Amino acid sequence: MQSGSGTGREIPSGYGDNKIVLMARDPHTLYSYWEIQGETESIAEKDIRDKGYSDVRRILRLYDATGGESDAAVVMDLEITGAANSWYINGVEPGREWLIEIGFLCSSGDFFSLARSNVTITPSNKMSETCDEEWMCTKELYDELFIAAGGKEMGKSSFEFPSSDTFSSRMSSGSGSFILGE
Repeated sequence: MQSGSGTGREIPSGYGDNKIVLMARDPHTLYSYWEIQGETESIAEKDIRDKGYSDVRRILRLYDATGGESDAAVVMDLEITGAANSWYINGVEPGREWLIEIGFLCSSGDFFSLARSNVTITPSNKMSETCDEEWMCTKELYDELFIAAGGKEMGKSSFEFPSSDTFSSRMSSGSGSFILGE
C-alpha cells in the first residue's frame, strides 16, 4: 500500500516495538492492541522452557487497578489465538481503572510478562452529577428540546416531531449560554 504523499513509501506493518496499549471503548468494553516482536517472544518462551516450565500459553492478563497499580488485582486471563494483535474485552465494570499485560502463562500458574499497558478508566454508565451553569437552559427551552426529541411523542417517527425552527432560532440568536430562569 502506498501513502498519499506520492513518495512511494509503504505503511509499515509494525514499528519494531514491544508494547501494549489499552483504551476504553465504552463503559463496559475495553480495547487493546499490541506489537511484540517475534524474536522477543521466542527468546522469552525458550527461557521459560529452559527453567523447566511446560504447556506455555500466550495470554492477555487484565487487572483492575482502581486502588493503584501496585494493588492491581487480576480479573481475567484471555488466551490469544492465532496471530491476533488486538482484542476487545467485554463485560468490564464502568468507572474503574484497568491495565493489561501480554505474556506467557504456564501450567504451573506462573505468569511471565512481555509488556504492560497504560492505565485507562472506563467511563461511568450514568449521568454526571456535575451541574455546569454554562450548559443550563430555561425550562421553556428544555421543554421545546424534549418535545423535538420525541419525549412527549414516544413511538412516533422523526417526521412527526414538531419543527425545530422555534428553538433553533432562539439558540442561534443568544450567547450560547442559557441559564435556568432567564
